[in-house]
Amino acid sequence: MQSEQVIRIKLIMKPNIVLFITHDQGQLLGCYNTPLMPNSLKTPNIDGLAANGIRFTNYFCTTPLCSPSRGSMITSKYPHKNGLMGLVNRGWSLPKTNKTLAMYLKENGYTTHLIGFQHESQDPSSLGYDTISKRDFKYTCKLMENEILRFFSDHKHDKDPFYLCIGTHEVHIPFKAWGDPVNPKNVKVPPFLPNHISIKKDLAELYGAIHTVDTLIGKILLELEINGLKDNTLFIYTTDHGIAFPRAKSTLYDPGIKILLNISLPNSNLFNGGKVIDGILSNIDLLPTILDFIGGEIPKDIDGKTFLPILKDEKEIIRTEIFAEKTYHDKYDPIRGIRTKDYKYIRNFEKSDTLYKLPLDIFKSRSGKLIRKQMQDLYEKPRMEEELYNLEKDPNEKNNLINNPKYRDIASDLRKRLFNWMKETNDPLLKGKVEHQYNNKKRW
Repeated sequence: MQSEQVIRIKLIMKPNIVLFITHDQGQLLGCYNTPLMPNSLKTPNIDGLAANGIRFTNYFCTTPLCSPSRGSMITSKYPHKNGLMGLVNRGWSLPKTNKTLAMYLKENGYTTHLIGFQHESQDPSSLGYDTISKRDFKYTCKLMENEILRFFSDHKHDKDPFYLCIGTHEVHIPFKAWGDPVNPKNVKVPPFLPNHISIKKDLAELYGAIHTVDTLIGKILLELEINGLKDNTLFIYTTDHGIAFPRAKSTLYDPGIKILLNISLPNSNLFNGGKVIDGILSNIDLLPTILDFIGGEIPKDIDGKTFLPILKDEKEIIRTEIFAEKTYHDKYDPIRGIRTKDYKYIRNFEKSDTLYKLPLDIFKSRSGKLIRKQMQDLYEKPRMEEELYNLEKDPNEKNNLINNPKYRDIASDLRKRLFNWMKETNDPLLKGKVEHQYNNKKRW
């Protein structure tokens, strides 16, 4: 056991920071059992983290795609501002003109480390980490477990605080590759999906993958405690975007852009106690909040806002709306959207024969095949140029009100706010088709 003096010194230091990022999880977690995402998941370790820390219920990503969302998280800029508007494995890469969270933390006295999956750059060394995992593409919980746990014993006596980013390939399709499926009969189907056995089987496999992640989180939290690091480590658990199912990932509907965020720091009165934050926030807000908390200077050229005033009970909200976008996924599909507490407006800039686009992994899944072949009424209809939803009355975003005269003023207001945002942030889409940033030198 460490002496009381050593523990007291560690508590005075800036906290260590662990950022754990999963793939395609949305808000599918035991402690996020909501009407939009009902579930029978048992995730005791992550739920315990939320129960002892802070859980955010209306936290959104800037885009329902992996690379651009992660790029926004680590730069606090919208994808069309930082330049990462598509997937790294499809030729995109975060331009080196951007400063990242790791770089800002290094300026504030941190050592910076990456273990596992990153999807922001074709050159990970450009992201500001002092050390980077040496393995190749398959960054799974099972393969990374020993390296992750060893990190804490190796760094428990560090003079400087550390920042560790852990990225897992879970819970991306194929779900079955990461864990054992649960019984499909015990799975609850979200209301935006048909209650069908094919959906249940896919969800059962996804549940199994999430259980694998929860097990690793439990081991990490125990290892932090064993090494005397738990009380002074800011632990952040989040994901990049929504689950890999139709009408979720790759869409601007809530199941695509509403994501989980749990933060815990036992020795802080701001990040403990099981508090629930319901105000609207964006994942671009995480970087300035971290810098604000450690006493760092918040950059003036970012898009995010610190939500520390909410945690200090100085403000109830810092945002009245969030903006979301999509430019490239498997194909070019430019979409922009604005979401307030009660309404969502989406502008589709390209025509589509279907109500939404299915990325290739979902297209080939059981759920994707079901939607395409048996439930065409949920998919095979021309997409309208504009979409408007009353989220209070229609949380599943099924009834497009854009042509309803009762909502003409609301549509006009949201349309204006969206285009003002595009102008203020110099969205290249206003000038026409956005060209693909293809790099032929390296393509995963």
